[in-house]
Amino acid sequence: MDTRTSSAGRTPHRTAPEGPRWRRILTGTAALLAVVGLLCLAAVVLSGLRSESIWPGFAAGAFYLLPVAFLLMAGLIIDGIRRRRRG
Repeated sequence: MDTRTSSAGRTPHRTAPEGPRWRRILTGTAALLAVVGLLCLAAVVLSGLRSESIWPGFAAGAFYLLPVAFLLMAGLIIDGIRRRRRG
């Protein structure tokens, strides 16, 4: 029994979403900020568990980067909902 598709034109092509460039840039920025913030938080926690002094840059990174990433992601989600409702 042959389970292959008979026509190549019937299968849809999956491509990247055709959104504005600024959305892709903000999405990448939010993801990068979140990852760096989580790495800073992990460094703070591990330093605290080992009773070592913590470099203030790690604490500041966790304190500022995670909320900024969250706000960017929330804004992108709200913008996506507004775009879907409009069209």
